[in-house]
Amino acid sequence: MDLTAVFLDAGGVIIDETDHERIRAEITVELLRSVVADYKMANYWSDVEDAVRAYCPEVYQYVFFKYLKHDASLFQKLYSNHQALWQERRSPPALNEAIADEIRQLSHNFRIGIAGQYGVEILALLEKHRLLDCFAWRVTQDDFTITKPDPRYLDRILAACGVSPGEAVMVGDRIDKDVVPARQVGMKTVLIRRGIHKNQKPRIPSDRPDVELTQIAGLAAAVATLQ
Repeated sequence: MDLTAVFLDAGGVIIDETDHERIRAEITVELLRSVVADYKMANYWSDVEDAVRAYCPEVYQYVFFKYLKHDASLFQKLYSNHQALWQERRSPPALNEAIADEIRQLSHNFRIGIAGQYGVEILALLEKHRLLDCFAWRVTQDDFTITKPDPRYLDRILAACGVSPGEAVMVGDRIDKDVVPARQVGMKTVLIRRGIHKNQKPRIPSDRPDVELTQIAGLAAAVATLQ
């Protein structure tokens, strides 16, 4: 079956989350120091790597739970504070470098959709950069009650867009949330190794993506090789 559609993960592929991860790290260290006196930024990044290796779907919860698993109420308090502070301090979403050109190139040969965990804010960002017209579908996380890594999330996106799995490619930056569920439903996969999950390793052969990249530039050419 010919490939006709490409679905892009939001965070990490369309959106540059570098600044977001820095802010998350600062908040987490600030809060955990109230219960782990010598907790430092180096500890945080080590804990994040542990979460990535464990295929934990919620990295930030993993870090708090590691130190607070014997105190459920304190875990809930600090994690809720983390979420609140994140909403206060988060910077506006920004496009990844090179993604605009890749989206335009992809749109010449494929219909493009979004398969990520951002809501309508990503549509506003794409509109701001005059990219929204490159997208055949404007479905976002706001349209669903489930999310990745549940493969039914991708099934529902495909159904909403009228696309069969065999004619679709999933492009993401995580093996656990992007490659694995996409392969489970029958999609082709492209993994872009960047961000906090860049060192995530396959556990078994079926975890391997069809194509791996270390940067966004060249994405359209990589998708073309899957035809």
